[in-house]
Amino acid sequence: ATVDGWRSACEGGVVSYHDYGIRVNDGAARGGGGGAVPYAAREILKYGVATAAQYGLLTAAASGLDRALPRALPKPAVWVLFAFLSLRSRVVSLLDNSRPNREAQAGKATPADVKRPAWTPPGIAFPFIWLTITGLRASAAALAYRGALRTPAHDALLLHLCVGDTWNCVTNIEKRLGVSAVGCSLVWASVLRAVVAFRASAAPVAGVVLAPSLAWISVACILTASIWSLNGRPPLYPSRTDGASAALRLKYLAQLDATTIRGGA
Repeated sequence: ATVDGWRSACEGGVVSYHDYGIRVNDGAARGGGGGAVPYAAREILKYGVATAAQYGLLTAAASGLDRALPRALPKPAVWVLFAFLSLRSRVVSLLDNSRPNREAQAGKATPADVKRPAWTPPGIAFPFIWLTITGLRASAAALAYRGALRTPAHDALLLHLCVGDTWNCVTNIEKRLGVSAVGCSLVWASVLRAVVAFRASAAPVAGVVLAPSLAWISVACILTASIWSLNGRPPLYPSRTDGASAALRLKYLAQLDATTIRGGA
Protein backbone atom coordinates (compact mmCIF):
# COMPACT_ATOMS: atom_id res chain seq x y z
CA ALA A 1 0.00 0.00 0.00
CA THR A 2 1.08 3.57 -0.59
CA VAL A 3 1.66 6.08 2.17
CA ASP A 4 -1.54 7.87 1.17
CA GLY A 5 -3.40 4.55 1.23
CA TRP A 6 -2.25 3.78 4.76
CA ARG A 7 -3.06 7.29 5.90
CA SER A 8 -6.60 7.00 4.50
CA ALA A 9 -7.03 3.65 6.22
CA CYS A 10 -6.01 5.23 9.53
CA GLU A 11 -8.39 8.13 9.13
CA GLY A 12 -11.19 5.71 8.32
CA GLY A 13 -10.48 3.65 11.43
CA VAL A 14 -9.49 0.55 9.46
CA VAL A 15 -6.01 0.30 10.95
CA SER A 16 -4.28 2.03 13.83
CA TYR A 17 -1.86 4.92 13.45
CA HIS A 18 0.73 2.84 15.26
CA ASP A 19 0.39 0.14 12.59
CA TYR A 20 0.71 2.84 9.94
CA GLY A 21 3.93 4.15 11.48
CA ILE A 22 5.52 0.72 11.60
CA ARG A 23 4.50 -0.46 8.12
CA VAL A 24 5.30 2.70 6.20
CA ASN A 25 8.68 2.59 7.91
CA ASP A 26 9.89 6.07 7.09
CA GLY A 27 11.77 8.28 9.49
CA ALA A 28 9.10 10.93 9.78
CA ALA A 29 6.31 8.48 10.56
CA ARG A 30 8.39 6.69 13.15
CA GLY A 31 9.04 9.92 15.00
CA GLY A 32 12.63 8.84 15.19
CA GLY A 33 15.78 10.78 14.58
CA GLY A 34 16.39 14.27 15.88
CA GLY A 35 12.74 15.33 15.78
CA ALA A 36 11.29 12.88 18.30
CA VAL A 37 12.08 14.79 21.50
CA PRO A 38 10.96 18.25 20.28
CA TYR A 39 7.78 16.69 18.88
CA ALA A 40 6.95 15.00 22.20
CA ALA A 41 7.71 18.19 24.12
CA ARG A 42 5.40 20.24 21.88
CA GLU A 43 2.58 17.75 22.30
CA ILE A 44 2.97 17.59 26.09
CA LEU A 45 2.98 21.39 26.20
CA LYS A 46 -0.20 21.38 24.11
CA TYR A 47 -1.93 19.11 26.62
CA GLY A 48 -0.85 21.34 29.49
CA VAL A 49 -1.99 24.54 27.77
CA ALA A 50 -5.37 23.04 26.84
CA THR A 51 -5.99 21.77 30.37
CA ALA A 52 -4.89 25.02 32.02
CA ALA A 53 -6.96 27.15 29.64
CA GLN A 54 -10.08 25.05 30.21
CA TYR A 55 -9.60 25.13 33.98
CA GLY A 56 -9.09 28.90 33.87
CA LEU A 57 -12.30 29.42 31.90
CA LEU A 58 -14.35 27.20 34.21
CA THR A 59 -13.06 28.77 37.42
CA ALA A 60 -13.51 32.27 35.97
CA ALA A 61 -17.13 31.42 35.17
CA ALA A 62 -17.63 30.07 38.70
CA SER A 63 -16.15 33.26 40.20
CA GLY A 64 -18.42 35.34 37.98
CA LEU A 65 -21.49 33.49 39.18
CA ASP A 66 -20.47 33.90 42.81
CA ARG A 67 -20.16 37.66 42.33
CA ALA A 68 -23.23 38.13 40.14
CA LEU A 69 -25.81 36.12 42.05
CA PRO A 70 -27.63 38.10 44.76
CA ARG A 71 -28.08 34.99 46.90
CA ALA A 72 -26.87 31.42 47.11
CA LEU A 73 -28.06 28.96 44.50
CA PRO A 74 -30.53 26.28 45.58
CA LYS A 75 -28.75 22.96 45.97
CA PRO A 76 -30.80 21.35 43.14
CA ALA A 77 -29.50 24.09 40.84
CA VAL A 78 -25.92 23.30 41.90
CA TRP A 79 -26.60 19.63 41.18
CA VAL A 80 -27.88 20.43 37.69
CA LEU A 81 -24.94 22.76 37.02
CA PHE A 82 -22.31 20.17 37.93
CA ALA A 83 -24.20 17.39 36.17
CA PHE A 84 -24.08 19.50 33.02
CA LEU A 85 -20.37 20.19 33.51
CA SER A 86 -19.69 16.51 34.10
CA LEU A 87 -21.31 15.72 30.77
CA ARG A 88 -20.27 18.78 28.80
CA SER A 89 -17.23 20.40 30.44
CA ARG A 90 -15.63 20.13 26.99
CA VAL A 91 -17.68 23.14 25.86
CA VAL A 92 -14.74 25.23 27.08
CA SER A 93 -11.97 22.93 25.86
CA LEU A 94 -9.57 23.98 23.10
CA LEU A 95 -9.18 20.34 22.05
CA ASP A 96 -11.62 18.19 20.13
CA ASN A 97 -13.40 16.15 22.80
CA SER A 98 -16.05 14.34 20.80
CA ARG A 99 -17.00 11.03 22.34
CA PRO A 100 -16.68 7.70 20.50
CA ASN A 101 -19.33 6.78 17.97
CA ARG A 102 -20.42 3.42 19.38
CA GLU A 103 -22.50 2.65 16.29
CA ALA A 104 -19.49 3.10 14.02
CA GLN A 105 -17.48 0.87 16.37
CA ALA A 106 -20.15 -1.83 16.15
CA GLY A 107 -20.96 -1.42 19.83
CA LYS A 108 -17.38 -2.08 20.93
CA ALA A 109 -15.53 -0.04 23.52
CA THR A 110 -12.69 0.67 21.08
CA PRO A 111 -12.20 0.76 17.28
CA ALA A 112 -12.38 -2.66 15.61
CA ASP A 113 -8.64 -2.83 14.90
CA VAL A 114 -7.67 -2.32 18.55
CA LYS A 115 -7.13 -5.50 20.56
CA ARG A 116 -8.93 -5.57 23.91
CA PRO A 117 -8.70 -7.88 26.94
CA ALA A 118 -11.48 -10.44 27.20
CA TRP A 119 -12.89 -8.76 30.31
CA THR A 120 -13.49 -5.39 28.58
CA PRO A 121 -17.03 -4.20 29.38
CA PRO A 122 -19.33 -4.00 26.33
CA GLY A 123 -19.48 -0.61 24.66
CA ILE A 124 -23.11 -0.12 25.72
CA ALA A 125 -22.04 -0.23 29.38
CA PHE A 126 -19.84 2.85 29.22
CA PRO A 127 -22.60 5.49 28.85
CA PHE A 128 -24.41 4.04 31.88
CA ILE A 129 -21.20 3.97 33.92
CA TRP A 130 -20.40 7.58 33.08
CA LEU A 131 -23.99 8.69 33.78
CA THR A 132 -23.69 7.10 37.24
CA ILE A 133 -20.41 8.94 37.82
CA THR A 134 -22.09 12.15 36.64
CA GLY A 135 -24.68 11.72 39.38
CA LEU A 136 -21.97 11.14 41.99
CA ARG A 137 -20.02 14.23 40.94
CA ALA A 138 -23.12 16.43 40.93
CA SER A 139 -24.29 15.10 44.30
CA ALA A 140 -20.89 15.68 45.90
CA ALA A 141 -20.78 19.24 44.54
CA ALA A 142 -24.29 20.00 45.81
CA LEU A 143 -23.64 18.52 49.26
CA ALA A 144 -20.50 20.63 49.73
CA TYR A 145 -22.07 23.85 48.44
CA ARG A 146 -22.37 26.56 51.06
CA GLY A 147 -23.12 29.61 48.93
CA ALA A 148 -19.91 29.71 46.85
CA LEU A 149 -18.86 27.77 43.77
CA ARG A 150 -15.20 28.66 44.24
CA THR A 151 -14.06 26.39 47.03
CA PRO A 152 -11.04 24.06 47.14
CA ALA A 153 -13.35 21.06 46.71
CA HIS A 154 -15.28 22.45 43.74
CA ASP A 155 -12.05 23.69 42.15
CA ALA A 156 -10.57 20.19 42.51
CA LEU A 157 -13.61 18.71 40.80
CA LEU A 158 -13.35 21.21 37.94
CA LEU A 159 -9.67 20.37 37.49
CA HIS A 160 -10.55 16.66 37.41
CA LEU A 161 -13.05 17.32 34.61
CA CYS A 162 -10.44 19.25 32.62
CA VAL A 163 -7.81 16.53 33.00
CA GLY A 164 -10.42 13.99 31.95
CA ASP A 165 -11.32 15.95 28.82
CA THR A 166 -7.68 16.17 27.75
CA TRP A 167 -7.33 12.44 28.34
CA ASN A 168 -10.47 11.85 26.26
CA CYS A 169 -8.91 13.74 23.35
CA VAL A 170 -5.73 11.66 23.63
CA THR A 171 -7.72 8.42 23.80
CA ASN A 172 -10.59 8.92 21.36
CA ILE A 173 -9.40 11.60 18.94
CA GLU A 174 -5.64 11.15 18.74
CA LYS A 175 -5.93 7.42 19.55
CA ARG A 176 -2.53 7.44 21.28
CA LEU A 177 -2.57 4.20 23.23
CA GLY A 178 0.69 4.83 25.05
CA VAL A 179 -0.05 8.41 26.10
CA SER A 180 -3.56 7.35 27.09
CA ALA A 181 -2.15 4.70 29.41
CA VAL A 182 0.05 7.29 31.14
CA GLY A 183 -2.63 9.98 31.07
CA CYS A 184 -5.13 7.79 32.87
CA SER A 185 -2.92 7.88 35.94
CA LEU A 186 -3.26 11.67 35.94
CA VAL A 187 -7.04 11.34 35.74
CA TRP A 188 -6.88 8.94 38.69
CA ALA A 189 -4.70 11.35 40.68
CA SER A 190 -7.06 14.26 39.94
CA VAL A 191 -10.14 12.40 41.16
CA LEU A 192 -8.26 11.25 44.28
CA ARG A 193 -7.39 14.90 44.95
CA ALA A 194 -11.06 15.82 44.52
CA VAL A 195 -12.19 13.08 46.93
CA VAL A 196 -9.69 14.30 49.54
CA ALA A 197 -10.79 17.92 49.02
CA PHE A 198 -14.45 17.05 49.46
CA ARG A 199 -13.64 15.05 52.59
CA ALA A 200 -12.05 18.24 53.97
CA SER A 201 -15.00 20.41 52.93
CA ALA A 202 -17.96 21.64 54.95
CA ALA A 203 -19.72 18.36 54.08
CA PRO A 204 -17.21 15.48 54.48
CA VAL A 205 -19.86 13.00 53.31
CA ALA A 206 -19.44 14.52 49.84
CA GLY A 207 -16.05 12.84 49.64
CA VAL A 208 -17.64 9.50 50.43
CA VAL A 209 -20.22 10.08 47.68
CA LEU A 210 -17.53 10.85 45.11
CA ALA A 211 -15.22 7.99 46.16
CA PRO A 212 -16.86 5.25 44.00
CA SER A 213 -15.80 7.14 40.88
CA LEU A 214 -12.22 6.52 41.99
CA ALA A 215 -12.88 2.77 41.75
CA TRP A 216 -14.15 3.08 38.18
CA ILE A 217 -11.20 5.24 37.11
CA SER A 218 -8.93 2.57 38.59
CA VAL A 219 -10.61 -0.05 36.40
CA ALA A 220 -10.36 2.28 33.41
CA CYS A 221 -6.62 2.71 33.99
CA ILE A 222 -6.08 -1.05 34.19
CA LEU A 223 -8.10 -1.48 30.99
CA THR A 224 -6.16 1.26 29.21
CA ALA A 225 -2.84 -0.24 30.24
CA SER A 226 -3.98 -3.69 29.09
CA ILE A 227 -5.03 -2.34 25.69
CA TRP A 228 -1.65 -0.63 25.37
CA SER A 229 0.15 -3.89 26.17
CA LEU A 230 -1.95 -5.97 23.75
CA ASN A 231 -1.37 -3.57 20.86
CA GLY A 232 2.41 -3.62 20.53
CA ARG A 233 3.19 -1.29 23.44
CA PRO A 234 3.51 1.93 21.42
CA PRO A 235 5.51 4.80 22.96
CA LEU A 236 4.37 6.14 26.32
CA TYR A 237 5.19 9.65 25.08
CA PRO A 238 3.62 11.50 22.13
CA SER A 239 4.99 10.01 18.92
CA ARG A 240 4.09 10.18 15.26
CA THR A 241 3.77 6.38 15.25
CA ASP A 242 1.00 6.44 17.84
CA GLY A 243 -2.00 8.44 16.67
CA ALA A 244 -2.53 11.79 14.99
CA SER A 245 -2.04 15.11 16.75
CA ALA A 246 -5.14 17.16 17.54
CA ALA A 247 -4.67 20.89 17.10
CA LEU A 248 -5.56 23.58 19.63
CA ARG A 249 -8.46 25.41 18.02
CA LEU A 250 -11.00 27.93 19.22
CA LYS A 251 -13.65 26.27 17.05
CA TYR A 252 -13.87 23.43 19.55
CA LEU A 253 -15.29 25.78 22.18
CA ALA A 254 -19.01 25.19 22.72
CA GLN A 255 -18.92 21.74 21.09
CA LEU A 256 -21.97 19.88 22.30
CA ASP A 257 -22.07 16.96 19.88
CA ALA A 258 -21.96 13.83 22.02
CA THR A 259 -20.70 11.20 19.62
CA THR A 260 -19.36 12.40 16.28
CA ILE A 261 -15.60 12.12 16.04
CA ARG A 262 -14.50 15.04 13.92
CA GLY A 263 -10.78 14.63 14.36
CA GLY A 264 -8.30 17.37 15.13
CA ALA A 265 -5.99 17.44 12.13
